[in-house]
Amino acid sequence: MSALRLSFSALRPEPVGAQGVELVTGAPADAQVIALAHEDAHAALELVYGAYKVRVYTFLLRFTSDPELSDDIVQETFTKALVALPGFVREQRVLPWLFRVAHNAAIDQLRRRGRFRWLRLPQLAGTRHEPESPDRHAAIPEREHIETVLRSITPENAAALLLHALEGYSYKEIAEIQGCSLTAVRSRIARAREAFRTAYATTDPPRSSLG
Repeated sequence: MSALRLSFSALRPEPVGAQGVELVTGAPADAQVIALAHEDAHAALELVYGAYKVRVYTFLLRFTSDPELSDDIVQETFTKALVALPGFVREQRVLPWLFRVAHNAAIDQLRRRGRFRWLRLPQLAGTRHEPESPDRHAAIPEREHIETVLRSITPENAAALLLHALEGYSYKEIAEIQGCSLTAVRSRIARAREAFRTAYATTDPPRSSLG
């Protein structure tokens, strides 16, 4: 798995800490958000939106390759959060719920359009979501190679792999996000790993034209 993680590091939008995806600078505690939502749903939404909108948008941008669609799904996700947050119980976690709503909406939209492709570099480059790298020019062919391989994997399987290898979620958390069983997550990730390893080893990486 170490080689797979090393490959995926080229796609990582920002460093994550020991606590995984929940380590978001300035992120409020879930209990704080839920308590506030019981008193003032709009204030809770403002807090959640400010803390997580970029994280959700970045995931969607990589997943859909469509900035406008990603923006639309972000709006849909947080609109649903306004209605849902007052009904949360203390033990619920906010960010995985947001990822689940965004993930399901993205899968639905992509299937309706009859297409699925991963973000091509020109659409990412130059935006605030461009991953930083000590050697940006050297990283470009590697990212293109990974994205080419990912496009060959079934969407649900690829999403599960991304959530685990890139976002740092556990199998149990991914099952909650994707709305499926733990067994299904294990199967999806195993298939995605095997497909990724095979395609990565047999697909020639693009040559850099940047010299």
